[in-house]
Amino acid sequence: MLSSIDAQSASFWAFLFRKFFWDMIGGTLGPAGIIPGKNTEPLVNLVVNIPLLQSFSLVLGIFALVLEYPLPFIEGTAIHRSFILRAVLYFLTGFVGIMVYQCVDPAVYFVIVSGVYVMAMSKGEQIGSGPGGDDRGKV
Repeated sequence: MLSSIDAQSASFWAFLFRKFFWDMIGGTLGPAGIIPGKNTEPLVNLVVNIPLLQSFSLVLGIFALVLEYPLPFIEGTAIHRSFILRAVLYFLTGFVGIMVYQCVDPAVYFVIVSGVYVMAMSKGEQIGSGPGGDDRGKV
């Protein structure tokens, strides 16, 4: 839950201060810092000129928060209990976030958590409903 809030706040911050994280690859050191190389130009355009990756990171962070702290009409549904959806969503959030400088920390957390959910799936764990014991999410 904290990673999704961190991703959302980092996305807002990234709208103000736009920087592509991997600009040092193929870049040169100039008087004002690293000048990105030509090989990273398409991704620099997606982060700096068009804040598309920041928007995706914000939306995916909101979806992750909705899964972790569900609204009453989502709690207990198949979407809320799905390990596969969580693993894919968290990996996608991490993949998008790793491109934006401000979102690197939550991206690393999301990739780790997606691996943990895959491991939980492989061991046969299920998201239960809580102390009540019925499988519809009612406590």
